[in-house]
Amino acid sequence: MPGPLGIIAGQGGLPVALAAAATASGRAVVLAEMEGHPSGVPGGHPVVPFRVERLGRLFRDLRARGVDEVAMAGILHRPDFDPRRFDLKTLALVPRIFRGLKAGDDALLRLVIAIFEENGFRIRGAHEFLPEFVARPGAMTRTAPDPARQGDAARGRAILAALGPQDVAQACVVARGLCLGIESIYGTDALLSDVARHRPERRPETGGTFVKVAKPGQEMRADMPVIGPATVAGVAAAGLDGICLEAGRVMILDAGEAVRLAEEKGICIWAI
Repeated sequence: MPGPLGIIAGQGGLPVALAAAATASGRAVVLAEMEGHPSGVPGGHPVVPFRVERLGRLFRDLRARGVDEVAMAGILHRPDFDPRRFDLKTLALVPRIFRGLKAGDDALLRLVIAIFEENGFRIRGAHEFLPEFVARPGAMTRTAPDPARQGDAARGRAILAALGPQDVAQACVVARGLCLGIESIYGTDALLSDVARHRPERRPETGGTFVKVAKPGQEMRADMPVIGPATVAGVAAAGLDGICLEAGRVMILDAGEAVRLAEEKGICIWAI
């Protein structure tokens, strides 16, 4: 029988779904939550609070609870460091950590995974426990994409393919061939909010496709792209009518509600 699954739990729906899936499979769950950033995962699971300056303590606390497998899920913000709090383990890692913080998200997450593995933990991807959440090819809504949506999606995929090697952007918005926005370090919600705010300055004011993909060679164990009902609501607020996902490399939280809301708002969702 495997031991408890440690979840480095950020915010959002993914750690909630992951903890529920692990529990349903018969595994205990231990939540590791960054101080000041509770995950909101229900169920009374043991919680190990941590600071990035004290990784040695985090590793000891997880091992003390029998954890040797770890999954990362949810939104984790890049931390501010207090050098006075570094323990010896973290102090030895400082040069690597600061180099990682200057890189893109995928490079930073690869570093985090390497550090955990060097300290004896096996890293598991959330999608391994939630395979039904991974987008499959084809239309998910009753409406299939028309040529305009398909054209915008192709343009969006080309933009993201060009940016991917620079470890920038999992998503963009294209309307009638014009790029209205590219996801930055601030994430999908910020992208869609920005498009919604600036739509009145551009023609057309409605229509267009939100495109979400994984970066080439992305470390999927720590950062498989995710959308959910909140994404659909953001797409609707931005005046868009299409969501194109990369099949097999994007997860959908609460897919039933996401599709219901999309159909209510006249949005087509499909994966290729």
